[in-house]
Amino acid sequence: MTIVLALLATIALPAPAAQATARSAPVTIFLEVRGDNNQKLSGMYGWIEFNDSNTYTYQFYLCRESSYSAAGGYVWINDRTTQRASYSLNYGNTDISQCRYPAQLYGQTDYVGSTVRNVRFEVEGVNFNGQTATWKKDWFTYDNPFN
Repeated sequence: MTIVLALLATIALPAPAAQATARSAPVTIFLEVRGDNNQKLSGMYGWIEFNDSNTYTYQFYLCRESSYSAAGGYVWINDRTTQRASYSLNYGNTDISQCRYPAQLYGQTDYVGSTVRNVRFEVEGVNFNGQTATWKKDWFTYDNPFN
């Protein structure tokens, strides 16, 4: 009888919650800047993952294709109030399928120390038509699901 009661008590008690690290799923970064005749000037390809309300991790490749000057890549937090990092390069050292020339890999886990509402990724390149140079850019803002 005691064994039966012990078994019933074990079945009736809820299992303890698993201790999992709360993280958002990685979200794709795919940004391209195009110029005249739709030629690709530069691109940014990677992912971002929010770890909690103060921390995020990202990784992306930045490549220059036909931009007149070096490709620029930027990471901003909280609606452009703070620039966390900026990158510019002529060419990198890694071949990726999205780019004609080698790309450069960038990534880090960034602990901000305050609430991260969103992170904006931006890529830029320069279109030159033989007479005029025009800055072009593409961007996307990712909202932090923990806020």
